[in-house]
Amino acid sequence: MQDDRMYDEKELEKSWLISYSDLFTLLFVIIVIVAAAHSSRLSAQMENVKKAEAAQQESMKTAIASKEILDLQKLQLQREVAQLEAKRDALVSMGSQPQTAAQEQQTEDTAPLASETVKGQLAEALKTMNVPFTETEEGISIRLAENVTFSSGSAELKEEGAQQIDAIATVLQRFEQPVRIEGHTDDQPIVHSSYPSNWELSGARAFAVMRRLVDHDGLPAARFVVAGLGDSKPLVDNSNEENRALNRRVEIIIVTREP
Repeated sequence: MQDDRMYDEKELEKSWLISYSDLFTLLFVIIVIVAAAHSSRLSAQMENVKKAEAAQQESMKTAIASKEILDLQKLQLQREVAQLEAKRDALVSMGSQPQTAAQEQQTEDTAPLASETVKGQLAEALKTMNVPFTETEEGISIRLAENVTFSSGSAELKEEGAQQIDAIATVLQRFEQPVRIEGHTDDQPIVHSSYPSNWELSGARAFAVMRRLVDHDGLPAARFVVAGLGDSKPLVDNSNEENRALNRRVEIIIVTREP
């Protein structure tokens, strides 16, 4: 009888040990499952962080590249301005040398003939194009309208405008007179453009025309003087859109006589 009681007590002790062991195993399994789930979420979060960092770095690279391009364009424009100003000063210096009475008389006699010749050549070269030109105190002024030559707020030549300039170049190649290129705008503030003001836009357009004549058509850069005049010299008042369209232009002036 005593032996039976001892046997029951031992069995009871074993049953408690088994229950405790099962509980420990269950807790361990739960901990493993929770850790695995947490690890999965952490991995997903880390992946999202990496993607966000990569996108931010790419955005920064794009912004830096855009700034570098703008800086290079600005530097190139400054160099071109400096070169053209030096050539202009040289031409002005040469032109300021005193002429003899015979030379002055010869200039006065040949100026009308040169203007008439240039007008005739232009009329032939531009007969299929709607490009007006007029005689001025200096010589011949050729007017390129904005709607044909450039898009609104842009200094990039359109194809039709480039063709007009190439036709004018065929006439300029036959003469040696100096040429002044003037950019003009209306008086409306610039909206949605790469240029902060009408002055910069008009100058950039004048440079674009000159570059076409020099780089594509082979004319010597020393012949040209370029100016951006903004809205300072309108053809007509800016009271309506039709008039403003007339004022947005680039003029190529062939100087055949002193003003």
